[in-house]
Amino acid sequence: MEYAVERLREMFPGKSSSWVRRALMRLGDVREAGGGLYVVRGRPELGDGKPLYHVWLSGGRWVCTCHFGVYGWARARGVCTHAAAVMLFRRYRRAVEKAENRRIYVAEAEVECPGRLEASGELYARPVVEAAGNVAMLTSFVRPRYRVLVISAHRRIAIKCSGHVVLEAEGEEAPAATALLLVLAPILPLVAALLGAFGEEYGWRDYLTPEEVLG
Repeated sequence: MEYAVERLREMFPGKSSSWVRRALMRLGDVREAGGGLYVVRGRPELGDGKPLYHVWLSGGRWVCTCHFGVYGWARARGVCTHAAAVMLFRRYRRAVEKAENRRIYVAEAEVECPGRLEASGELYARPVVEAAGNVAMLTSFVRPRYRVLVISAHRRIAIKCSGHVVLEAEGEEAPAATALLLVLAPILPLVAALLGAFGEEYGWRDYLTPEEVLG
């Protein structure tokens, strides 16, 4: 979204911050009607007198039905925030589609680590507890092991324990959308976060490295 806003500022350097802010406020009001036509819901708090405005591209220039109302001639000379919101909508949607189709790499492994786990990507981990009956064995605490999943922008994935590499692996290529589904799977700590106390009871932990490959 920040990229879309910066591009809008670059396209219209003379526009004020309030103009950009109003365009952002309208972003959630934009709907695509098809055939190159967009509908923007009117906002009385932004000075709109109609419930809906139609925006379309004509001859390389954005046209809005607000151009045909009171003081429309002034709006037509510039760019109204209805049209600016449509520009933001289109650019943001393209960015989201690009991110969803981007290829990333996923690796799963089981590692031993008595310290802090890290990885070259997003790291999710769950303790592997050895038990005798209903009692956890001492080795699970003395030499703790974790089932980990790493999502990375790079094929070569490294997993570290307290700064030392304990495993290097070739990640399996997958679409970003597939990786997100894996994150939502029961084997990952995100589920524990969603389930709150239930997840805490089952001992999930998650680690996230500074590199945000899906952002």
